[in-house]
Amino acid sequence: MFSNPKRIRGNTTCKESWFDYYAGFSAAFVRDAVAQSLPDLQGHLLDPWNGSGTTTTTAHELGVNSTGLDINPVMAIVARAKLLASGVQESLLPLGEDIVAKARSSDCELHPADPLLVWFGPSGANSIRALEQAVRKLLTPLDVSVPIYSRDSIDAVSDLAAFFLVALFRTTRSFLGRFRASNPTWIKSPKTLKERVRPCATTTWKGFLQHVNTMREGIVPVAPDTSTTISLGSSESLPLGSNSIRAVIASPPYCTRIDYAVATKLELAVLGCPLQADFEALRRSMLGGPVVSPIQPQPDDCWGPACLKFLKKVESHPTKGSKGYYHKLFAQYYGSIHKSLTEIDRVLVAGGHCILVVQDSHYKEVRVDVARHIIEMALNLDWVIEKRFDFETRQVMARLNPKAMKYRPNSGATESVLWFRTAS
Repeated sequence: MFSNPKRIRGNTTCKESWFDYYAGFSAAFVRDAVAQSLPDLQGHLLDPWNGSGTTTTTAHELGVNSTGLDINPVMAIVARAKLLASGVQESLLPLGEDIVAKARSSDCELHPADPLLVWFGPSGANSIRALEQAVRKLLTPLDVSVPIYSRDSIDAVSDLAAFFLVALFRTTRSFLGRFRASNPTWIKSPKTLKERVRPCATTTWKGFLQHVNTMREGIVPVAPDTSTTISLGSSESLPLGSNSIRAVIASPPYCTRIDYAVATKLELAVLGCPLQADFEALRRSMLGGPVVSPIQPQPDDCWGPACLKFLKKVESHPTKGSKGYYHKLFAQYYGSIHKSLTEIDRVLVAGGHCILVVQDSHYKEVRVDVARHIIEMALNLDWVIEKRFDFETRQVMARLNPKAMKYRPNSGATESVLWFRTAS
């Protein structure tokens, strides 16, 4: 009934490959989920953890009205870029050349604290910043002094402007091969100023146009008169009216301590986000990350007995840090998950559908059975579970950590598709 949700990397031109996001599911899975939850293609679809936008992109192509929310401004831009219609395909390369010409002739003055200077020498950082400012000036109403990563600014970034920003993300990342870590979500920082990358401006302009040309081949026709909204927002406080959504298709961040803010640190720098206070605030706000908030939720019976039992096992585990760090981290995760499910319940219509993709993991030898924990929370909200499908996967972060093999030599994971229906 549902294809395996795991995204298969390989096609280098389709929209799914525009931004190599570690998390996410496939467009084929979303099409299956839409066919089951919205067979008449009517009503409004929501993804409160929209990430790179597979749900909203696929819905847009099918003609289903949808809303995608993500707390990370980089991902909001990536998702918005994928809404670009095929009617502009032939004009993208000439427009890219206009952007390069604007950047060449600009009087861009690099700020001494520009976050790009973490990885790039001044001339290299300046050519990237000139392109970012050229996109702003030609395709947005935003002044270069306005932070483009803020909520209001993101709303002013059109799908066309977002397309060129993603091309710039790809260009910038292409220079940093030497700083890639074994962890696919991390880009390391140079240890000294001498180690920074120094691409010449001509190389930057050429690379940018090459990425524009590659990306435009992935644009496909979309259904006309379809409403798709991409916004910054938290799953714990959905900016939507009650009983306004007919179906949710989403994958909440896995409980595997992936630092999604760090995974997009370079792209946040391209947007001009200072890599101190604003960046750290984003890290603290992201579900599933490794940063413990100073304000901790108290485990509640509505989280379900399996979740509470798991938390007690972590708290009493003899490993150093179990009680002081990991117990707080897991409690924080499940507190956020429960708040999010409660919000989803509020915005869904009676008898609405919620299809979630989740993955289990382990803390030492203790299984983190996210699927079971979410099922118990959902049942406490009076939801009904229609179906559950399990898929085995070897694409897990634990395989990158040799220390994890001490506890689980055959590390893999179960990815579960949970199909719920709300109370009628």
